[in-house]
Amino acid sequence: MRQADNPHLINFAAGVPGLDALPFARLRSSMEAALESDGASMFAYHHPEGDHPLRSLCAARLQARGVAEITPGELVTTSGCTQALQVMLSILVRPGEIVACEAPGYYGLLELIAEAGARVLPLPVGNGGVDLDATQEALTRWKPKCLIVCTSLSNPSGATLTEANRQRLVQICRETGVRLVEDDIYAELLDSGAPKPCRAFDDGSTVSFVTSFSKTVSPGLRVGYCAPGTPELADAFAARKCQQDIHSSVVSETILRTFLAGGNFDPHLAWLRERNLRRRTLALDAIGRSFPEGTEVDAPWGGYMLWVRLPDGIDVTQFQPQAQAAGVAYAAGPAFFAAPAGGNRPVSQIRLNCARAAEPDLERGVELLGNIFSARA
Repeated sequence: MRQADNPHLINFAAGVPGLDALPFARLRSSMEAALESDGASMFAYHHPEGDHPLRSLCAARLQARGVAEITPGELVTTSGCTQALQVMLSILVRPGEIVACEAPGYYGLLELIAEAGARVLPLPVGNGGVDLDATQEALTRWKPKCLIVCTSLSNPSGATLTEANRQRLVQICRETGVRLVEDDIYAELLDSGAPKPCRAFDDGSTVSFVTSFSKTVSPGLRVGYCAPGTPELADAFAARKCQQDIHSSVVSETILRTFLAGGNFDPHLAWLRERNLRRRTLALDAIGRSFPEGTEVDAPWGGYMLWVRLPDGIDVTQFQPQAQAAGVAYAAGPAFFAAPAGGNRPVSQIRLNCARAAEPDLERGVELLGNIFSARA
């Protein structure tokens, strides 16, 4: 993240969008309209659960995605998806208990689990998402306190669960008594549009839902929300969040609410999906031209990140200094796996963010990496 704004670096490492991907003009007009309509109340204390009209808009969007019974009162706004996950972990898990998650999985989540003092139960992920047979076996055996899954465009693998597998995952968690925490942050970036979340197949007794507008509207607004599930979990979540920060940013929530209410979201998403598809295609073509023979990458169904598997024996961590010296940064695979007892983690995978660099730099940077890896293959 400290390298994310380095103008001299083609940064494929941090999973952040480019400035030109942000709906700046619409956000500016939304800010002006919010100041006009809300005035001084934008700068006062607020409700711990968040802006009521914003939560109504979020609930309506979930209802349109198949979560028919969800109400605004079940939602709590957060400072991004990270806080939503952190608070859920803090109320569900005690030190020494087990949390199941995807492998590979988002390194930020692994850090949150470690901070909670929990042990990681890694579940293998393939092109179709988390392995459900392995998941059922592991949950039955180990009884973790919760399972956290990014169900659409999982970071870093890019995998998306089908609707049938979402239903089955909910059933597995219900039968084993394991709470499913669904991370939905990338769902709106699917080329085909956001699917039914796992929460659509549950009444909240098994599934908790977290998401954010950081990947779709603006990471700088830091607005996400959580549907914790049961009334008891919702109360505990709101209380814990209030202890942390009283409430999230009123200014940010009011701007986002005005942006959504103005009908800006869907047109922006349509443009953003096309942008992401074009950039993924450029990167995939460059990988095919320049990376070592035997390199594998599954084209995701949307989004802007690629999970690249180089041939075994190429230790990608060794090439990071050389790549940075040449002006390119990438995320090395070991960061996305919890370290086993022996300390060995897969080292031949990298994650590439296709969203930030200008398109000529995107192609040039991928080809430069491919040449570096190919020279040592």
